[in-house]
Formats: sequence, structure tokens, C-alpha cells
Amino acid sequence: MSTWGIAFISLGLLLVAYHNWLGLAIVLIGFVMIFIARSQKKKATKIEEENRQAHKDIKIKTRK
Repeated sequence: MSTWGIAFISLGLLLVAYHNWLGLAIVLIGFVMIFIARSQKKKATKIEEENRQAHKDIKIKTRK
């Protein structure tokens, strides 16, 4: 997970506890940051797996 996202959520909850409603917007920003970090991690994992598979295919072709 995104460390910055968790930090923003914590800050937002602290602000909401002191009746500062800007904290709600900061909490939402934190959730968006976590969501973006997760989607980027999934994309990176997928690309890495595709590269690994392509490398295996190249090795198999060179053996023949």
C-alpha cells in the first residue's frame, strides 16, 4: 500500500476529530493515492510477468 496514502488518511481523520471538515477531503485524497498505487503495482507485476515469459520463449528458441 501507499505509505503516503495512509499518512493522508491519518491526517484527515485527525482533522475531522477536531471538527475541521477539510479533513474529509484529505481522507479522500489518501484513498485515491492508495487506489492509484495498487493499480500501478498490478500493472508493473503484469508487465514483469510478460517480460519473464518472453525471456523464457527466447531461451527455448535458442536451444533448438
